[in-house]
Amino acid sequence: MLPRRSTRVTSSAATTAQKAADTEKAAAPKKDQAASGSAVKELEAKLQAAQLGSDEKPKPKKQKEYLNPLPSPPQSVRPAPLLYVWGAGNAGQFGMGVEVLDELQRPQRNKLVEKMADDGKFGAKGAGLQTVAAGGMSSLFIDEQGTIWSCGANDNAALGRDTSDIPDPENEGAFLDIDALSSVPYPIQSLVDEGFRAVRAAAGDSIAAAISIEGEMKVWGTFRAMEGLLGFSGNQKHQYLPVPVLTLKSKPGDVEKFVDVAAGNDHVVVLTTHGNVYTWGVGERGQLGRKVLERHKITATTPERILLGKRTNMAVAVGAGSYASFAVDTAGDVWGWGANSTGQTGTGFVDGNTDREIHMPRRVAGLSAEELGDGEQVVQIAGGDDHTLFLTSEGRVYSCGLSIGGQLGLADDDDAFEDRTFPDFLDKPALVTFPDEDDHIIQISAGPRTSMAISRDGVLYMWGEGSQSELGAGPTEMLKVPTVLVRKEGSYAAVMGSCGGQHALALLKQRQK
Repeated sequence: MLPRRSTRVTSSAATTAQKAADTEKAAAPKKDQAASGSAVKELEAKLQAAQLGSDEKPKPKKQKEYLNPLPSPPQSVRPAPLLYVWGAGNAGQFGMGVEVLDELQRPQRNKLVEKMADDGKFGAKGAGLQTVAAGGMSSLFIDEQGTIWSCGANDNAALGRDTSDIPDPENEGAFLDIDALSSVPYPIQSLVDEGFRAVRAAAGDSIAAAISIEGEMKVWGTFRAMEGLLGFSGNQKHQYLPVPVLTLKSKPGDVEKFVDVAAGNDHVVVLTTHGNVYTWGVGERGQLGRKVLERHKITATTPERILLGKRTNMAVAVGAGSYASFAVDTAGDVWGWGANSTGQTGTGFVDGNTDREIHMPRRVAGLSAEELGDGEQVVQIAGGDDHTLFLTSEGRVYSCGLSIGGQLGLADDDDAFEDRTFPDFLDKPALVTFPDEDDHIIQISAGPRTSMAISRDGVLYMWGEGSQSELGAGPTEMLKVPTVLVRKEGSYAAVMGSCGGQHALALLKQRQK
């Protein structure tokens, strides 16, 4: 119970004091109310500011620095590089129309592509091609706009576009000729419509993939196993138009993307910004780096991450042979897996029962950064059916695998053959010697039994074995050592090239006078 308020009258002094106290008490609530009102106004101001800011999008977190940066967009080069082709063109893979389907024994200029450049088909007038990728019987070209053009065999969807039952706009009820549509480069229109600007492309026998400047990846085609068609995925035999097949992890400030891709005959290897490696396709010979059960082979068409020894080993480069795969980690160690019956993974061959197929990544002998020394490390890897090429940061090339077809680029009296264990192959990489020992190689490529290298000075070398003119050296069917196809002293310099199943492509630019 609260005490009653006192009403007793005191002396005058006490009365005066009491009045003063009462006055002070009366004033106190007014001060409290003023302070309270100020706080309310301050709170209202904050709420109003918050409300005004609620319509603004929050600033995104800054993307953390990538281990592997996104590829640079295509550059404008004038005059544009010229496309040269050689080998077998029976499926239209030269992109020169139905008039040129025969073998070309020596590099020939693609004048149709040259005219397309003059007509502004690749962007501004005079714009040309930036990248080429040769598949089994198909070709992919990327222009400076990032548009992918394709030509060649399309019976297994390798072109990324339809070439059958296309209505003829000039003849009602008629259809455009399939050969004409496949032997001339046409853009993959679905990618153009999506705004997909490609910077990387890889082509296998009937599978193809591309990566954009934004780090997206699209894939099309199909996979073929030893006994026949495996399919593109569990519910799709052929994928005629490009589609995404893998979603990477994503969170604010940490969005993983794709940076590079390589293709074997029927498998794909892809590298991400975070150093992760994914594989999918046919895994019958261990090329996926994981176990694939015979009765569940179709599940291998779903991409899965593979480990390079342990989870913390991140990759900075990937490559592929016809039936093998490769990666380089941040420490500079090189890893290989897949078909190894002729030592083509470079991981050694000791036991014929266990080393013919390598189902989990193993270190490649002799090519680690530590073994190479002086900061040198492997930066690019390309392989054929039975051999592999390794390019280092110092412009040197190493090779391993089958040696009887000249694809290793080693002379008969090369030191690597002196103490070798096996008469027909090298199971560990050996250094390739070029005619000009000072040549710094900047790019390599490999066909089933052929090899290509391009130097910093624009020299293009070929070697290996080819019965369909894929060496580009006339009627010659074997070159045991690197042989000059494009000379240093010539009017043109090679800038890039690609070996396909039985054909080859190269981009050449005019030398500065």
